[in-house]
Amino acid sequence: MTTQNPFLPSETHPPQNGQPEPPRILIVDDEDHLGRFVSIGLMRSGYATVVCSSAEDARHWLRTGAWSLVITDVVMPRETGFDLIRWLQDHHPQLPVMVMTAHSLHLVQEQADSLGIVEILSKPFTLQQLRDTVQRLVGEPVN
Repeated sequence: MTTQNPFLPSETHPPQNGQPEPPRILIVDDEDHLGRFVSIGLMRSGYATVVCSSAEDARHWLRTGAWSLVITDVVMPRETGFDLIRWLQDHHPQLPVMVMTAHSLHLVQEQADSLGIVEILSKPFTLQQLRDTVQRLVGEPVN
């Protein structure tokens, strides 16, 4: 199930006076409550977000325009976050990816290293940890 955030700044409040659009972040997590938590936290910081619950839905959204970052869970039904990352490497090789996981950080780190992923956020995490990591990857949001 894909849910586009109804408060996506670029759709609700188009930039005025030639101001740039906020960075667009695609959040992929099969746990709806966590996807919403991440989305709301980033929106309050000035980022535009879309939440989806599967790698398949993520691929659909990735074809709809320019993205600044993908944040994906690792363990999801049907396809893992690593499956999505492999697809991203073929289709959007310059797009930064951040992995969220509640699983063994050591095992995830090994696989992430092999795929060139540098940012892993271990669940549970705070909004401040999330914001700091996103800011390192895409910069300050447009306010």
